[in-house]
Amino acid sequence: MALRAGLEQMMQYGGAKPGDRTMVDAMHPAFVAWETDGFEAAIEAARIGAESTATMLEAKAGRSSYLSSDSLKGVKDPGSLAVERVFAAFKV
Repeated sequence: MALRAGLEQMMQYGGAKPGDRTMVDAMHPAFVAWETDGFEAAIEAARIGAESTATMLEAKAGRSSYLSSDSLKGVKDPGSLAVERVFAAFKV
């Protein structure tokens, strides 16, 4: 899938990977689910991926990496939330 190839390039050049508390945490599982289980599964995977960032207390990349752990606690990464909402907007 072209989107997954683009994500791989973005991860290579930007350095972010799943678990770094970035938009990649929603994009990666969504694209994997889309390839294997279809678009409805991708919507749910993006939601779960974005939700997982709310429990991550350290951002290893992206703009959130400048924030303290206290300010990250319980808050979804903005980039992953945007990915979640884009996928949700296409829900049939």
